[in-house]
Order: sequence, then C-alpha cells, then structure tokens
Amino acid sequence: MSSKRKAAPVPAMALDDVESPIPKRRKFADTVEETPEGTTKTGLTFLEQLKNTRDKADWPIATHFLSLPDRKKIPEYYERIGLPMALDVIEGKLKAHEYPSMTSLEGDLRRMIRNAKSFNEKRSQIFSDSEKVRKVLSKFMEEHNPAYRSSDYTAYTTPVPPEWQEKIQEQKVAQEQNAQIKDDREEEEEEKPTGRRTRLVTHVGSSSAANNRRASSTPAVQDAEGAYESFEGNTFQQAQEKMITEMINYKDDSDQLIFTPFIHLPSRTLVDYYKIIRHPVSLKSTQKLVRGIKGREPPTGTTFLKSWQAFEEEVGYIWQNARTYNEDGSDISELAGELEEYFHTRLAEAKRTVQEPPQPRVKLRMPAKSPEPSKITLKFGGQKPSGPVAMSVDNEALKRQQDLVRAGANGHTGPARLPQERSDSTEHPMNGLKVEATHGQSPAPSVIQMNGANEARQSPSAANLHMPPPMNLSSRLPSGSPHPQSLASGAGPTGHAVATPFNTRFRQPDKDTSDALINNLNIATHHGLNVTDHFSLNIPASATRTQQSVALTLPFTHYFLRITPTVSSSLMHRPSKTVVSCGTTRLHQIPQTGEPDIRRPIYETRVVPGVNTIEVEVIAGPPRGAPKVGSGQEIEFEKFTVFVHLQKT
Repeated sequence: MSSKRKAAPVPAMALDDVESPIPKRRKFADTVEETPEGTTKTGLTFLEQLKNTRDKADWPIATHFLSLPDRKKIPEYYERIGLPMALDVIEGKLKAHEYPSMTSLEGDLRRMIRNAKSFNEKRSQIFSDSEKVRKVLSKFMEEHNPAYRSSDYTAYTTPVPPEWQEKIQEQKVAQEQNAQIKDDREEEEEEKPTGRRTRLVTHVGSSSAANNRRASSTPAVQDAEGAYESFEGNTFQQAQEKMITEMINYKDDSDQLIFTPFIHLPSRTLVDYYKIIRHPVSLKSTQKLVRGIKGREPPTGTTFLKSWQAFEEEVGYIWQNARTYNEDGSDISELAGELEEYFHTRLAEAKRTVQEPPQPRVKLRMPAKSPEPSKITLKFGGQKPSGPVAMSVDNEALKRQQDLVRAGANGHTGPARLPQERSDSTEHPMNGLKVEATHGQSPAPSVIQMNGANEARQSPSAANLHMPPPMNLSSRLPSGSPHPQSLASGAGPTGHAVATPFNTRFRQPDKDTSDALINNLNIATHHGLNVTDHFSLNIPASATRTQQSVALTLPFTHYFLRITPTVSSSLMHRPSKTVVSCGTTRLHQIPQTGEPDIRRPIYETRVVPGVNTIEVEVIAGPPRGAPKVGSGQEIEFEKFTVFVHLQKT
C-alpha cells in the first residue's frame, strides 16, 4: 500500500481583503524594530525597483500606476473608487514618514492594486499589469516585511473610509428609488376603478366597521415593520419616511390594509375628480417627495419637504381632497378622519424627538436712494444772449479744415469745396471719406473717418487755425479705387493689425518645410491598449503654412493616445519651448528609458467620448549670439491642432 496521503482540503477564506494566493513563509534573520525612517528607506527602494520592472514584452508594468487618473477626463473613476491610490501618492507619504511599518505600506500598495482590478475589465492591459505588480509586491514583502515572520500573519488591504460606505449606500437607495418610479408608473397605468361608488369607490366596509376599528384596544399599526417605534436616532428625512411607511402598511385586526384608497391616486378615468381637485396627493406621491423624486427629474436623494410644516401641508391634502370630492358621512370621509388623527399623533411625537433642518433665511437689502445726477453747466465766453441759450460754431473755419483734410487725402494741395451741410445728421460719401454733422453735441468739428481709422476730433479752440495737409500721403491707386492708399510707415495709425508670428498662418515666401519648427507629428494609440488594430498617423510639416489642423475619428477602444512631435534640429541651438495640451490640460513629457531623443519628446493622454482638441505648439527665438532686430520678426511660432472624435460605442 502506498504511504502517500491526500492533503486535507483547505477551507476558503471569508475575508474580503485577503489577497490570494497566500505567499509562502520565509525565515527572517533577526532585524531591528521597525521605524518610519526605516520604512521610508525600504519603501523608496521598492518603488524604484517597481518602476524599472518590465515584463517579457519589455513593457514597464508600473506605467498606469505612476499617478492618479485625470479627474476631469475620467470622473467615473472617483465615483466608483473610495480610496484612490497611486505610486506618487505613496511616495509622498513615504517621504513624509507617514508609514510606521512595512505592513501599512503594503496595505496601501494592495489598495492601489485592488482599485485597478475593480475599475478595469479583466482583459484590459491595466488589469494584467496590476496582477504583475501584485506578484512583485508579494515577493518583495516576503523578504523585507518582518510581519511575515509570524505564521498567522495575513496580508491586508487598506480599507476605504467609512463615509465612502455611506455614499455607496446612498447610491443604492437612489437606484431603488429609480426602480420604484418605474413600478409606480406601471401601477398607475394598470389601476382601474374597483367597483360602484357614489363618487370615489372604496372597499373599506361600513362606517360602523370603521368605528369598531377606532374602538379596538390593540393598535393595528404595530403589525407594520418598525411601526409605532420611537423616532429616537432618526434623521428628519428618516422620520418622514417612517411615518409614510406606517400609513401605507396600516392594518386592522383582520390583517387588512386600511388606508388603501389613499396609497395611490385615483384612476385617470375619473375625469371629474381631476377637474374638482386641483392638487391631487397620495401616500405614494408624498413618499416620492420625501425620497427626493419629482416628476421625470433625476432623484436627488434629499426630501423636498424641508420643514415639518411643509410635510404636514402636503399630507393634509389627502384628507382635504377626500372630503371635498366625497359626501359628508361617507365611508371615505370617515376613513380620511382616521388617517388625519393617526398622522397628527405621530407627527407630534416626531416633532418632540427630531429637529427639523435649519431653514434658509432670505435677507432683502433695499438699495439706498440713489443721489441725483450732478449737473454740468457749460459757460462760454462772450455776451450772454438775451433769448434761449444757444451754441454757435465757426462753420467757415470748420469747412476750411475739412477742405484741407479732404484735399490732403486725395493727393491735392489746393483746397477742395465741400457740399453744403444739411441741418440734420446726414452722411455725405465723398471719395472714401465719411463726414457727419452731429446735432446737439459739443461744438466740435464733424467726425471724419478714413478707411476704418480711429476717429479724429478737433477742439473748438483750434477752429481758426490753418492745418497743413499730411506730407506722407501718396496719390490714389491707379486702379481707380475710391479708397486712398494706406499711410506710409510712421505716418499715422491704421486700422489693420500688425502681423506677428502668432497671427500669421503662412510661411514667409523665402521659406519652406526645411525651415519648419515641427518636422512631423505622430498621433498613435498607446501600445498598452488591448486592441487588435493599433492606430498611427504622421502629419508632416506644410510647405506654406505654419499653423495647420487635422480631424480624425477613432473607435471607443482607442481612448489612450501617444503624441510624438519631431522638432527641428535647429532648435538645439536656439531658445525654444514646446507646449502640448489636450483640451485645457497641459501634458507633460513622459520619461524615456535609455538614451532619450530630445528631438522626439513623448506625451500621453486619455481622450473621452466626443471631440477632444490636442494642440502642439513650438515657439523659438533667434539663434544664440545672433543680433536682435527688435521688431519681433525673429520670433517663430508653429502650431498643430488635432481634433480627435472618440466614438461612444
């Protein structure tokens, strides 16, 4: 007979935070007592080792764990993960000596691994990398964590904060509320009249039976779960929910629901009911308001009835509507009285125990009386007129000035006669000039606009002076254009923007692609994505344009991109700066292993469903040692814009 025996089965571990498989125990040499300083030294050594670890495909397994995901691009990560953790967070805590032992450090690292596994799919690259990181971590801790000396030690994961558990519970409640909305709508659609009724049909029995229920010595509401319990320890919203639930589940001695007619609204087939009752209310509709549900709006999870008074008024419509629609003394009116009596009894108990939330205060601040506008008095020299106050302008001097300006703009030296101005504000188009006679304003010459230039005004004190014509104006264009030629350099301001490298999209005529600052731009999917067909696009420099844009569409699986611009070798001898951004987020250069290629910096970014804007900008100054011109033309600027449309499905 063989002496071999079968090993006894090992019972499954019930702990959620235990990582499997359990690492083997190893013997430890005698070590000194753990200190935060010693943990920091050993922990930083492990982080450096982890960052340099590569798998069989030469892929760095810690790539996705270096920092936390972008909150703006992946907001759902922070909605599902209660304790985000990354290597840079752990490194910061190590340097601050926040880990008293290797066990606490291991707990945060295992939390980082668990976050990656819970958020990503099993077939994803990140999930695969997280398992590789776990193996490296287990092997390292077996050798450096003194806690492994104990045979009953079990590695654990740092738990999430208690408030996160409350948040998860609230989300579950919201999901239940959404399901309740759907069920209630189906019930309202299927609800039909239950039988003959004088006005509102009920099946509560006779009024004598109702009197017998009121005379019963045993409170029937105790049959409901948690009914007639104390409100001690309940919040304001929980107390409201308890009262509504009690009224819905209120039963008599025969275990029959009593307030059934008030649970749901009457059927829509009772057209006259909705004509008479302006504000229909039921126990279910009030329960929705307590749960933060209103119409088709998304649930808020917070009651809309912010005070006991608002809660009492809303529930009070139930018996008020019943008495308005039904005859006095009817079964439904008697039942409404029972509901009112029960509600006010429980409400008084709730008010004594549960304090309503503080109500917002509205302060009305009336603006102070505005002071009367100050009065401006214009005093002109000369004899005060005896009649109404009037202003006069030396029209002859004004016309002479306009003649000189008009003549100078047209290349003439002699005066030119202007048409006689009309009394109203009429524009006179004259050879590209626009003359306005402004009525009722200060005594200044009419405004003269020339080719969109700034308005020029002449003060009244210069009305009798002769203005010489401009000296740097050239003659008209030979094409017969009605517009005068532009002013010569330095002659005066113009309405055209000065050309700069930033608002000029075209290269200078004597330059081509060999002078480009960005020789090529490569947009490709990250090789870490678990996709069959990887995407790669090369955008070469344009021979005529310094700023260009490209639009492309990618499937939803290509959400992680690598951006690699190839800058000109001339930038090695010039002061320059490269800026890469995705949307409003500036991207940082990814460290390269081995000898980095400074001409091909690498950037990585995640894109979200919809249109994402990726911009690559390079600005360069003149070569070092070259004389500065001073006009700004020695500055060069190039920009590539890529519009990435990531499909949703």
